[in-house]
Amino acid sequence: MADIPLALAIAGTVSPAVAGAIPVIIAWIRDSGRDKRDRAERAEADRARLERKKRNACVKLLRLARDFRALVENTCDSRGPDLSANAEQIRQSAADISSQADEVGFMISETEAAASSLAAAARGLAEKIADSKNREFGASILAPDFTRFDRCFDKLKADARAACGYPAPFSTENLEDSIDGGERRELTSGE
Repeated sequence: MADIPLALAIAGTVSPAVAGAIPVIIAWIRDSGRDKRDRAERAEADRARLERKKRNACVKLLRLARDFRALVENTCDSRGPDLSANAEQIRQSAADISSQADEVGFMISETEAAASSLAAAARGLAEKIADSKNREFGASILAPDFTRFDRCFDKLKADARAACGYPAPFSTENLEDSIDGGERRELTSGE
């Protein structure tokens, strides 16, 4: 029976310490959960910011390519002294496309090949326009073949959409196929 007062004495001493520690332990657990949520929110915000940066880099490259194509087409329609100035702009525009293609390639590895191909196609077109033999006597320049450039542009756009998580665009060809297929089904079922 002598053990009972000792047990009461120990329990009486430990009980207030444990009771005082419970709120501290609960606060620590709550703060730990809040810290985890805050870290997760920051990580998600960083991920979203990086995705926006990648998307904006791709959009900028596509915009530069469209502007380049328009500049080349406009140069082919011009004559005289404007040709030399436009040739310089075209070379600079091709260099801007190459720089942006490098940035996109480093940011999104899935688009590196398409971005490099587009830059190479732009440089090829710029070389043809900038060649002084094509600008002799101030005559207008024959329009270059944009087939390779356009294919590279479309490939980059498709690769960028896939890399950024966008679904494939709905094209008018798909619409025509679905309409034709629907009409055939109606005709077949209506007979």
